[in-house]
Amino acid sequence: MFNVTYTKSFVSHFKKLPRAVQIKTDENVSLLTIDFRDSRLHTKKLHGLTDVYSFRVGRDYRCIFMFEYGDTIKLIDIQHRKDIYKSIK
Repeated sequence: MFNVTYTKSFVSHFKKLPRAVQIKTDENVSLLTIDFRDSRLHTKKLHGLTDVYSFRVGRDYRCIFMFEYGDTIKLIDIQHRKDIYKSIK
């Protein structure tokens, strides 16, 4: 089981999401804490970045995360899929 931490950017963008997306994000984070490779998350390692991954929240949103200190996952950001990858490069 993993512990989860959040960046200010994640919290800020999360608060601006539609309520249905916030609920789905909470469900997916629960899955993430159990097994980050759960097929329902569609987890992908991001190319060109060291130890940075993303998972889907519905069809249109993505959450970026990384591993810290062995059993801690840090949620970096969440945005619409057309914007999220621009913000991390």
